Order: sequence, then C-alpha cells, then structure tokens
Amino acid sequence: MNAAAAQSVSFESPRHLAPEDQVRADYYGLLSALYYGAPDARLLQGIVVSAAPDGEGELARAWHALAEASAVMPAEAIAEEYQELFVGIGRPPVMLFGSFYMAGFMNEKPLAELRTELARLGFQRRDGAHETEDHLAALCDVMRTLITGGLASAPATVEEQKRFFATHLQPWYERCCDATTANEKANYYRKVAALARAFFAIEVQAFDMP
Repeated sequence: MNAAAAQSVSFESPRHLAPEDQVRADYYGLLSALYYGAPDARLLQGIVVSAAPDGEGELARAWHALAEASAVMPAEAIAEEYQELFVGIGRPPVMLFGSFYMAGFMNEKPLAELRTELARLGFQRRDGAHETEDHLAALCDVMRTLITGGLASAPATVEEQKRFFATHLQPWYERCCDATTANEKANYYRKVAALARAFFAIEVQAFDMP
C-alpha cells in the first residue's frame, strides 16, 4: 500500500510506527469510522484528497470508487443510507455484528469469547457505548489499537494481531460485505464494503506469509 493513501484521514498513534503499519492502522481507523456512523463532510473531503494506493489491484480500484462517491454524494444522503442499511426499524437489513454471522443470533458464544479476549488484551468497554463489542466498527478499532499500541501499552505482536483477526473478523467479514453489496438500498456503502473486502483480503494474505 502507498503510505500516503490514508494520510488525510490518518488516526493518531501514540508512537512512531513503520510506514506500512501506519497505513494499516489508518485503513482500520477509516473503516471503523465509516461503520460506526455515516461520514461527515470533513471525513468525506479527507477521503477525496487522499492519495490512492499504488497499483491497479482491487484495493486501488475500491479506493478510487469510494473517493469518487465521496466527492459527489452529500453527507445527508449517506447518513440516510446508513440508517436504512444498518439501523432501520426492528432488525436492520444488514447486520454489522460478528455473532450474527458466526452463530446465527446476536449475543451468542462468539461475543462471550470476544469479551474474554478483549479483557485479556486490556480493553475495557467505553461508558455510553450503544453497540456490542462484536460490531464491525469496534473490531476495526481494536485492530487499529493492536497495531499502534495504546497510550500505556506497546503494539501487539504480529502473531497476536493475526490471532485476533483470524478469530473475530476473518470468519464473517465477506458475508457482511456480500449482504451490503446485495442490498438494493446500498450505494455509498457498496463502495465501503468493496474497500473493506479488498483491505481485509490483503490482511489475510499478509498474515499467511511466513
């Protein structure tokens, strides 16, 4: 990935990181922000002005499509789309929770196992948090923090990052992206799903390397 690809939407880390790790952290931070809630005008502009990843691969194509959509779609329209896709009335049309995809129901065993793992890693649930910890935005933020380290902790090892990703994200992210892409109400978030799919696929490949 190009180290400049996410520079305008960079999420501060408490210490210096290798450029490739900072880029990874920035992608996780961006995806966390986009899935936590609809982007405001400032974030949309940050995506527009950021440099695209090098090459002609899926990640570069997904970034270009997202940047083009960010340049022309009003924040209000994207906010309405987010509500229709991920909030709705009753059960949302597209679920963003790992337990739903891995167990078929909310608040099941995968969430309990995730909470145990988060406690082991030193994470605490934020006061006022409305979503459970297996929400895609929360998991992306955990991955970002594992890469950058917390204010009082060093970055996690690659093996720890790999274990967390393989256990809590890899088993279900493609089905979540598929559900978003297939929904007729998806427009902007179809581009977000394509970016997530392309980036996570790179993570899978990288973690599988010796």
